[in-house]
Amino acid sequence: MNLLAIETSGEIASVALQRGDTVWERRLQGYARHAEHVLPAVHAVLEEAVLAVGELAAIAFGAGPGAFTGLRLACAVAQGLALPGSLPLVPIGSLEALAAQTGEGTVLALADARMGQCYHAWFRCSGGQQEPLTEAGVSAPEEVPLPPASAPWQVVGQGMTPLWPRLPEAIRAGARTVVLDATVQARDLLPLARRALGQGRALPPWEAAPYYVRDKVALTAEEQAALRQRRMAMP
Repeated sequence: MNLLAIETSGEIASVALQRGDTVWERRLQGYARHAEHVLPAVHAVLEEAVLAVGELAAIAFGAGPGAFTGLRLACAVAQGLALPGSLPLVPIGSLEALAAQTGEGTVLALADARMGQCYHAWFRCSGGQQEPLTEAGVSAPEEVPLPPASAPWQVVGQGMTPLWPRLPEAIRAGARTVVLDATVQARDLLPLARRALGQGRALPPWEAAPYYVRDKVALTAEEQAALRQRRMAMP
């Protein structure tokens, strides 16, 4: 199966192409470079794999939650490539992709959402599947919901080192393993996209959309002051 994946929600963007057992990829570092270089990177991996866009089975993209501009970019590029041939698109959630990097059992996936908040979702991982136990949400770290299962569990986060001490003590105490600096790359989307295709979860390109989770992108002056006070109070 020929699959292309695009991930641009973080500082290090990437594209990956799988043909058979071989994967080609390109990584792009720096937010300002993403829009300028994603499409050339896509064409580069297609050329290396000796494939045309029309020979792809589907295109996966990192749907979020994550940086709004990056999510819109990945979706737009995927749609632009897919529309001429009506190729199916496979949106992949970033928290699901993080959870997929862990072992078996209950997993809390986290990502820094800026503004003193984090994205979060609980999963049950088994046999290479990531079953969501809660919907993806965004909140202050102190308000991350307690697990819907008994301890121990695993925690995997992206950019979560500064926020980890603010999570509820019950969550931190019950964690068997903790990784706070994980990343999601386009390569990580490929196995999730293959499974989604097998389960019939692909979309026509005109129906695909980013998964923002949060619709607020700025803090009020009062919220900014409260955030500064919390940071000053941290050890």
